[in-house]
Amino acid sequence: MRPYLSCPKCGVEEYGVLTVSDTRCERRCRACWYRGTVYLPEIKKKIVYVDQFAFSNIMKFLNPEVKGHERAASEPFWKELFEILGVVCHLQLVTCPDSREHHHESLTSPFYKALKHTYEHFSGGVGFRDAEAIKIRQISDLARAWLKNERANFDFMPESISSGRIHAWSGRIFITVDGVLPGTVDELRTRRSKTREGLQEVFEQWQREKKPFKEVFTTEKDAYGQTLIQMYAEDCRKREQMAAMMVRGQMPPLDYVLPSWTENFVANLQFLFQQEVGKDEGNAKLAEFFKSGAINEAPFNLISAAMYASLAAKAASGQKEIPNQGTATDINIVSTLLPYCDAMFVDNKCRVLLHDIPRDCALPFACKVFSSNTGEDFIQYLREIRDSVTPDHLKLIEEVYGPDPMKPQSGIYGVGKLKRAASEG
Repeated sequence: MRPYLSCPKCGVEEYGVLTVSDTRCERRCRACWYRGTVYLPEIKKKIVYVDQFAFSNIMKFLNPEVKGHERAASEPFWKELFEILGVVCHLQLVTCPDSREHHHESLTSPFYKALKHTYEHFSGGVGFRDAEAIKIRQISDLARAWLKNERANFDFMPESISSGRIHAWSGRIFITVDGVLPGTVDELRTRRSKTREGLQEVFEQWQREKKPFKEVFTTEKDAYGQTLIQMYAEDCRKREQMAAMMVRGQMPPLDYVLPSWTENFVANLQFLFQQEVGKDEGNAKLAEFFKSGAINEAPFNLISAAMYASLAAKAASGQKEIPNQGTATDINIVSTLLPYCDAMFVDNKCRVLLHDIPRDCALPFACKVFSSNTGEDFIQYLREIRDSVTPDHLKLIEEVYGPDPMKPQSGIYGVGKLKRAASEG
């Protein structure tokens, strides 16, 4: 692939890029087939999580065929965000890992494929692990520290919760596939609807009780371990029901067959405790760990409790608008990813929940949080990153990826005009 340099062996300007991986650029000459390796310097990218609603607006801006295009195209911000975000990612200064939540929210949209192309355009095939896996990791760290009677230290290394190396030079090609089990979309919609109904009931309770922030925060935080136990007990009952259905020759529902994340979580903890203290004492120590309340101090739980307490404060102060079905999803993803990111771009309501946490309860994380209401600040943040590029780095980018790296791309493969061009080709 371009750009072509002079071949070290034959001198012909056909020495193109074969692959880019990690800190290696493999080149091969199209004339004499000489192959060589160029070693690239280590880099450290800014990790920026971009919420699905932003990718949805970028997709609509680029695609005249979809509902919402005129609105998105009339707002200059989405064009500016698409361009500057694309440039800083291309310069290897920023990475925007995708998440399972991006995938799930795209599945329930009529524009699934276009949305998938959009968020993968910026992630380059690098993604965060699902929220449940991150929670298990944090709680495992807590459990090991608890067993040693020590304070837990969390490194919050992004690569520990990602698939693909975050701080690697992006490949010129990555492969993406689809795979959705029958009934998944309906299950996602049902789950989101139930979550919204549950949150609505709690919100109305907060409206009536008008409890202060700290009281709600403590209640939410301390409820986590007990909630897990209740969920696991329900999963065990499902297992018993599944066995009875199979004896009768009936096919159990999909969510009865597949292990829940709670079952996986408990199995991971059982394995950890058995490794640390032995098989005979493992389960007893695990029960003691749950009773101690130490599990409630996991970072994701502290962030989540603070955000829900912030929402409760709004209910107590007279907010009438009921949280929508995306509120719980937003809190879940922010609470798990916030400590690992340099910046996040979320919707306005989610950012306000974080912003309105009282100062004496402020979260100890350096991640900058932006939304549409602070969109210009986000654009400026990205511009400053772009303008920090050195001449030597810029030259290397041109040699690996091609000329004009500061020039914004005009579109995304598989979206809008480039979708039509791909199908015509």
